[in-house]
Amino acid sequence: MNTPANITQLYNALFQIEAKLKSDKEYPIHKRLNLGGNFNDIYEYLISKIDVKNKSILDAGCGVGFGSLLFAKNNAAKVVGISVSDLEIESAHRNKSKYHFESIDFQVSNFENTAASSYDLIFCVESLKHSLDFDKDFNALLNGLNTNGKLIIVDDFFEDKIINATAKSFMTDWNLNFLLALSHFSNMSDEFKLDLEDLTHYMPKKSVFKINIQLLFFKVFRRKSMFKKLFKGGLLLDKLFAKKVMKYQLISITKQE
Repeated sequence: MNTPANITQLYNALFQIEAKLKSDKEYPIHKRLNLGGNFNDIYEYLISKIDVKNKSILDAGCGVGFGSLLFAKNNAAKVVGISVSDLEIESAHRNKSKYHFESIDFQVSNFENTAASSYDLIFCVESLKHSLDFDKDFNALLNGLNTNGKLIIVDDFFEDKIINATAKSFMTDWNLNFLLALSHFSNMSDEFKLDLEDLTHYMPKKSVFKINIQLLFFKVFRRKSMFKKLFKGGLLLDKLFAKKVMKYQLISITKQE
């Protein structure tokens, strides 16, 4: 069973790897998407669809603050960005200092500390799958919504009924207690309305053959490290997408009157 320390270690390592691979203008963790237009990051896509003006927003899993800064640039009233990674939050504060947005507050925190009835919009981008207790964290996020508020979740959703060896290995490498699935949202009360958009077609296509060739490297390279686990886990996730048992989904949950 994973612990909060495991998840913090994982996100700190992800930050260190991805920050070296991508430019300062890109969010260092999210997938590259073929969204068309003038952007390829999921936060930019969300901004194009959702009006954030004058809204109070929680960016739950904010990373280095890329999305939070976009919300502020688009005239959000208040933005709270949280991450379990102290390295990400340190970077987020540095990024904030470049723009002098007084409406943003970055904190090292987790889902369960979400203040009740405080937000018009809560964004959970590629972070909810790392929850250690889904029911507790999901209910905390729902409880954080104002009336007519929306919880926006974008993440990898497992579509198969059987967790195969590839999926189990992926879970181990990325310190996951479970694989996020649509079934996790089946018991919500009538107070909440769910809308779903499949974004899988925006992802670059990769072949199982090429992914398997890359995975062979990790069988030869026997030295254990967090970086090896993360790279291998990323390839296993690619393989699950290539085998069409994983989808990239956008879920919008509205708290109704």
